[in-house]
Amino acid sequence: MVDQGSSRTLAPIEDALEEGEVSIEEESEEDAADLKHATNVASPSADEIERRRVTHYPYRSWCKQFIMGRGVGRGHAKSASESSVPIVGMDYFYITKEGVRRREELSKELGSEGEEAITQARAKGDVLKCLLIRCFKSKNVFGHVVPQKGDDEDHYCAKLAAADIEWLGHTKIIIKTDNERAIVALKHRLAKHLKEWKAMENVQVESPAAYESQSNGGTEVGIKIVRGMFRTLNLCLEQRLGKYISTDHALMPWLLLHTCILLNAKARGPDGLTCWERIKGRQFNQLVLGFAKTILHKLPSKGPRANPDGNMGTKWLEGTFLGFSRSSNAYTIATHHRIPLARATSLAP
Repeated sequence: MVDQGSSRTLAPIEDALEEGEVSIEEESEEDAADLKHATNVASPSADEIERRRVTHYPYRSWCKQFIMGRGVGRGHAKSASESSVPIVGMDYFYITKEGVRRREELSKELGSEGEEAITQARAKGDVLKCLLIRCFKSKNVFGHVVPQKGDDEDHYCAKLAAADIEWLGHTKIIIKTDNERAIVALKHRLAKHLKEWKAMENVQVESPAAYESQSNGGTEVGIKIVRGMFRTLNLCLEQRLGKYISTDHALMPWLLLHTCILLNAKARGPDGLTCWERIKGRQFNQLVLGFAKTILHKLPSKGPRANPDGNMGTKWLEGTFLGFSRSSNAYTIATHHRIPLARATSLAP
């Protein structure tokens, strides 16, 4: 019911607005964003309601029982407008004898004991705990084998993640994870590390609604991509060697790093650029070699590793290729005594 007194009060103002006698303050500076609005539910007829009670099928927006019984919530469709602040997602996954597993998959396989069973499997060398980091803007992925979940005493995991973000070159980011206690602790430690030690301009943290980890889908996509590529490279390596490689083998962490660099350097997006090109502005220009392949690498011309056998000795040594250096145009080589970087390599005859 409309108050007639208030209508009489508003009438002179409305008349004045129409005649242009009253102006709105700062009208030319006002604007409004086009936000999503919930749509009104149509009112069904009595006959439609009666017919609906028989089967409750198919979906109708006005059927409360159908929504309560089968509704899964509004889909998280990809937004037409991207965030102006780059989003970096993080999550844990595991490398097992059967392949790469997400936390939920591994817990289901090991039974109802959950984290205790995972800890026992790690102690036996059957499971490697890994951290995946993915930049939603450039699509670059980074994977690391980590000693534990959460923030460790020396902040080793946070420093690994900080080095990845520093390589991306972002001055401001949003760090996004699910609500697992360990990854949330790591997220806050990483944010603090970026602010204090890297002097990053703007670092924000973001989490999905409680018990709704599905909204961290961008990171889950990264795990799926790494899973397939890692499995492929590992199977290829086992076939070449003619041996099974256990999960606790020293090659596994290096293979994970190599997998991510290959994905960043090779995967081309709809814009015609690879993930590497979006960050570096140029193609990946290092010589691509087979993982764990025996190669020759050139010794440095100066320093303690130069001329190990004197001026008349060899300038090249044999080694095993483990991957690439992100920060310099060099290769990671395994020798009998150390894992040095080499500027030049050649396939061993």
